Amino acid sequence: MRSRWLRQYVTVAVILLGCFVNYICIYLPAPFYPQIAAERKGSKADTEVGIMVGSIELSAFFVSLFIGEYINPLGVRFLMTSGAFLAGGCTVIFGFLEYVKEWSPFIALSIVIRFVMGFGEAAFNATSIALLLGMFPAHTGTIWALYEFAVTLGLVCGALFGGFLYHVEGFNFPFVIIGGVLLLFMPLLWLLLPGSHSLTESTDRDQADGHDDRSVSSLQLLKIPSIVLVLLNMSSCYAAFALFQTSYAVFLENEFGWGAAHIGLIFLIAGAVYLVFAIVFGLVVDATSPRIVMIIGLLVETCGMMLVGPSFMFSFLSPKPWCVYVGSTLFGFGMAMVVISAGPDVMSTSISRGYQKNMALDGAVSGLLLAAIYLSGALGAPIAGGLTAAFNFRISTSIFGFASFLLMIVTTVVTVVNTFMSRRQ
Repeated sequence: MRSRWLRQYVTVAVILLGCFVNYICIYLPAPFYPQIAAERKGSKADTEVGIMVGSIELSAFFVSLFIGEYINPLGVRFLMTSGAFLAGGCTVIFGFLEYVKEWSPFIALSIVIRFVMGFGEAAFNATSIALLLGMFPAHTGTIWALYEFAVTLGLVCGALFGGFLYHVEGFNFPFVIIGGVLLLFMPLLWLLLPGSHSLTESTDRDQADGHDDRSVSSLQLLKIPSIVLVLLNMSSCYAAFALFQTSYAVFLENEFGWGAAHIGLIFLIAGAVYLVFAIVFGLVVDATSPRIVMIIGLLVETCGMMLVGPSFMFSFLSPKPWCVYVGSTLFGFGMAMVVISAGPDVMSTSISRGYQKNMALDGAVSGLLLAAIYLSGALGAPIAGGLTAAFNFRISTSIFGFASFLLMIVTTVVTVVNTFMSRRQ
């Protein structure tokens, strides 16, 4: 019993560390690739770089939608080790693009390598979440929060490590080092993970009760309106975050004349709030109702988006530094509440609709959540950038804030109606 407990927690640590390194690999090129691409082309390459960045999320989106159906026939060990191999191998190969001097093959290979890398990223991450959910079925909120903490930290550290390692040894070095570290997870995972699902409590219980892991697809879950609404709520947070990534720095520089260091501090506020409170809200969600946490989070996010500009609807308020600080804090706080409650909400809704809690459902839920994240990442930046270009930052934040408020109202009404109907039955 004690050895099983120890193996479980070592496995959790290795999986979360692997997710962390995976996301470092995704964001490694951010500090220097655009400049390298511009040098190869001889002019600005914003469009091509955008396609390269989005290619990994596009392939990961499609894989995530269907990965849940293959966890049982292929097994978690195969999917996670092959995912680490694809993601780590593509990262290493990407580093050798340094030796491709012609523009056309350089950008074409960049897009193809990142597209293939998305298959590995989705396979590793979706299977990781499914396995962790199966290992700790009573702590869905905490597991989802730990995963979000690991990948968000990887997102933050990716550009940091990429810029530092590029400064040390050039283009090739970051990809070979970090990709090589990810490849080292293959033997670790192969040793820790069994060929079957015997590490998971839910599957053990199903086998003992005579239940089988029937295939459940993410597309089946998309037929449930409440789940679609939850995914929209989560996607709205990531789309709003994309607005910050694309336009916030320019707004702060033009409005207050702040430099890069000061602007970086503002981004750190929202990120730090999200990281610090992610695990806290995971525990809260496990102890209360994820839907209530989500509704409150949408309200807090709305306040943050309306204040950060501030919104043009608040004509009595002009842009002030305190609005930026408070608005950024509220946004990080609200995003943590919405995103962390999404996973447990989708899981509980699926079970309430008659789906058996097993590895198949864990895989379908994890794939669906990741697909929503990847899709919002691929579409969020173009939508946010287009809104800012057509209007301005203050109007854009108002639009996102209003959308969040509308989703809060709809979610509240749907929750009240569903609760009333369930009590009548």
